[in-house]
Parts: sequence; C-alpha cells; structure tokens
Amino acid sequence: MSLLVLGGGSSVATAGTAAADDCVKGAIAGRYAQLGGAGGKLGAPTSCELPTSSGRFTTFEHGAVYWSPASGAWDVSGSFRDLWASTGWENGFLRYPTSGENPIAAGGVHQNYQGGTLYWSPSSGAHSVSGAFLQLYASTGYENGFLGYPLTQENPARGGMYQRFQGGVAYWSPSTGAHTVSGSFLELYGRLGFEDGCLGFPATQELPSAGGGVYQRFQGGVAYWSPATGAHALCNGPILDAYGTTGWEGGSLGYPTSEEHAIAGGRRVDFQRGFVEWSAGTGARVNGSIAAVPTTPAPGVHYANCDAARAAGAAPVHRGEPGYRAALDRDGDGIACES
Repeated sequence: MSLLVLGGGSSVATAGTAAADDCVKGAIAGRYAQLGGAGGKLGAPTSCELPTSSGRFTTFEHGAVYWSPASGAWDVSGSFRDLWASTGWENGFLRYPTSGENPIAAGGVHQNYQGGTLYWSPSSGAHSVSGAFLQLYASTGYENGFLGYPLTQENPARGGMYQRFQGGVAYWSPSTGAHTVSGSFLELYGRLGFEDGCLGFPATQELPSAGGGVYQRFQGGVAYWSPATGAHALCNGPILDAYGTTGWEGGSLGYPTSEEHAIAGGRRVDFQRGFVEWSAGTGARVNGSIAAVPTTPAPGVHYANCDAARAAGAAPVHRGEPGYRAALDRDGDGIACES
C-alpha cells in the first residue's frame, strides 16, 4: 500500500495495488456496488475505509462514500463535494448526506443532507438551501416554483440573512421569519435600500388584493402593485395611517401611484383617485392641501362665534369657505369650529 495525504494533513493507508474488496467494506461497499463499482461513476478506490468523528468514509477516483448510523451510506462527488467541503464536510451545518444525487427540472440535480439540500443546474451552479429557507423554498414549489434554483449561499444582512434565487431573494430575520421578495417588488425594494431602507425585512409573502393587484407587508411599511399603477410602497407613518382610514387600496383613493416625496412644507403621496399630504402643523390630509390658502370670506357672511356658525348649520367651516376666519380656527389647522 501507499500513503494518501488528506486535506487536513493526515496520512492514511491507500488502496495502491490491493484489491478493492480488501478496502471497501460493509454499507460503503454496498453503495459502491450500486454505482457500478470500479467501472461506475466513482472509479477505483483511493483509500481504505477511514473514520470520521461519527461515521466512516472511503475515497475513490471521482468522489467518496460517507456512512453514519443515522444517515446510511451515500456517495458525494463533483460540484456537490466541493460545496460540501467548503461548509466543513460532515462537521458543518449540512452534516452527512442522506441520499444520492437525483435528477430534477432543467437538467439539474439535488442531494439531501441531514442539514439541508444541495442543488445544481447548468445555469446556477451548486448551492445549498437549509433551515427556514428550505421550508420556505418547499412552500413555493422548490426549483419548479417561481424562485427556480438558488444562485448563492445564505449571506448575512443587517439583523438577518438573505439568499438569492433565479426568481427572487429570500430574507429572514428573527422577528419576521423567512419570506421572499420578487418581480416588481424586488426592483422597488432595491430602490428603497433593501432591508436597510425604510421597509426593513419582508413580513409576509405577496398577497392578492383589489382589482387584480397584490400587496406585501414589511416591517416598515407596505408595497402595492396593480396592472394600472405598477409597484409603489408606503412606509410607516401618518400618510400610511391616513390611507388606512380610506379603506386602503380597496377604498376611495385606490392604489398609490408614487412613493412619498417632499413638497413645500411637508410630504405627499399620490394615488389613483387623489392624494394625501402631511405637514407637522396640519398632520395628514386626504385630498386636502397642507398649504395655507389666503381667502376672503364672501361678503355678508360673518359668524360672531362658533355657536353662531353651528346655529346656521355651517360648522365646521374650512379655510376658503364663506364665514371662515382665523379667529374661529383656534388650532390653526384650516378648519374652524370643528368641535
């Protein structure tokens, strides 16, 4: 026999010129035989059976077979072996394989492990999906759903994690769980700074809404889309609160047609059938301008006080209406005798 130096630096006895059945034994030998032995995908053995911390493995020309009492004996090769190695082999989060490679959609393959699943396709390469993301991925139809194949491993984000797929991005945080953002909402989310922007992490999947539209809730607001308006978001605050009083997208204003933007003295969001403006002095107004409009009451209309305005059936009196005057508007909000 000869010596083989493994990646960790230890030397082990290798098969050399010894017969395969001298080095490949038990469950590992059974799996090796299923794959065609020396004439199969793995080729000839390059080591005798070796111990791991909780199992056994044997290396071959084109891969290895790993065994543990809980997982059984399964082969690992090619891109999946490289990926598994990068995660720490059986000591990483994936632990041991629990299946062989299996063909799936678009010329891809997957392989199950105790801690997740590995996916490969010609256009995406090899990546794993695990934990809450694997549960979410399953709920969308795995690689046959709108997400398609994973394009990256999980990556840290501010206060959470994200993972890119062909059809969108999965996000997770402790307070929101795992949800996807895709399509027009993903483009919008990017413009607003992804999870670092005012929306924060997604808190739901997309949900159907009025008129063939959809909406999605986030930690910091709500994104809306309809065929007529495209995608727009309202971040938490008084304008979103005022929108809610109108019945949201199913109410009098319909869907938003802009994001919140600055105007003289405050902020504004435009909708299909109106607008909401806000200023510190006036609060949020539905279809009401925050700008002061100098007006002159109509000749002959004068209310000595609010009791007189109420007696005449005119209260409340808005700025610009006959009988309005600043003396009756105690809080300066443009509405006199409102209470």
